[in-house]
Amino acid sequence: MQINSNTSTSPLKKSNAPLPVTCRSSYRPWGLPVLLVLASFCNFNWGCQENTTPGITSLMDSTETYILHEGTLGTRKNVTLADGTSVILNSNSTLLVPGSFPAKHRRVILDGEAFFAVPAADSPFVVKTDKLTATTAGTAFKIRSFITQQGATAYILDGKVKMVKSYHSPTDNQPEDLERGNMILANKEIDLMEKETFVPEEQEAWLKDSLVLQHVPLMATVRKLEEWYNTTITITGDASKVPDISGSFYRFTLQQTLAELGKNYHFTFKEKDGGIVIKF
Repeated sequence: MQINSNTSTSPLKKSNAPLPVTCRSSYRPWGLPVLLVLASFCNFNWGCQENTTPGITSLMDSTETYILHEGTLGTRKNVTLADGTSVILNSNSTLLVPGSFPAKHRRVILDGEAFFAVPAADSPFVVKTDKLTATTAGTAFKIRSFITQQGATAYILDGKVKMVKSYHSPTDNQPEDLERGNMILANKEIDLMEKETFVPEEQEAWLKDSLVLQHVPLMATVRKLEEWYNTTITITGDASKVPDISGSFYRFTLQQTLAELGKNYHFTFKEKDGGIVIKF
């Protein structure tokens, strides 16, 4: 089994090529009423851990060579696959594409968050994570599933998707059939996969990369930025007098967004340990 970086010409062998360290937010708001019920017995404390080789390689085919795509801190990456599938790979996310794609099959592996716009074809398109496996003939959907986190989500914006747990469940292995406006809430720790609904326009704003803040308290702004750019933000100094925050950011990187906010709300920031530290 080999992994080829899409920016490197030399293959990396499984035995000596651990994936890079990527840090996740210490808090992830899911923002749906069902979570009020789940919160009493579900651990939503996402850790900041290392993506070790065994975690991702357990999903890989030992006979394949893979091309590695990675999203860097605060920046989305656009990837076009050989079958015409368009992928928006979020910050701190990893996508593995087999070298045989799509001639042999259309299957990819995701550790992180990505949006897929999949053209219809004779063979199904499959996205596999450690918690969820999505199968479609052609559709548009976003899936978020990190190996270092127990929770996962998927949002269907167009077409139809069949979603199933990637692992064997002792209680329920039945797939869910999803279409526009349907979503999946999953948590491996409690063996949960629930079909819910969402407002597609909220996810479409993310796809347009158009972040709008209107009189949002500081800590809620921080959580929004963490979610939007998939990172960790730490606040230092006295932020007690910071007013509610407003601003519009179209196709801004995290660094550009923070630079603009820093001028208006008087703070500096720096990258540290895979995340961001803001100082007032």
